[in-house]
Amino acid sequence: MSSPRRTPNFARFLVTGAILGFVVGSAAAFVGDQAPGYGEGAAVAYLGVFGAAIGTMLAGVVAVLLDRRG
Repeated sequence: MSSPRRTPNFARFLVTGAILGFVVGSAAAFVGDQAPGYGEGAAVAYLGVFGAAIGTMLAGVVAVLLDRRG
């Protein structure tokens, strides 16, 4: 008798990766030097969206690796 195969919930992985990426990107905007001609809000938005994209991709890779392992 075998146990049912557990698979990761891809949507939760992707959303969590996007949120964590946005938080890390936004924090980088506050820590780094301010670019001339851009306000702090623009830096948070740009780096936050970039971080969210990177976080989503990394979370997707982790979810696929966990799915193949199981």
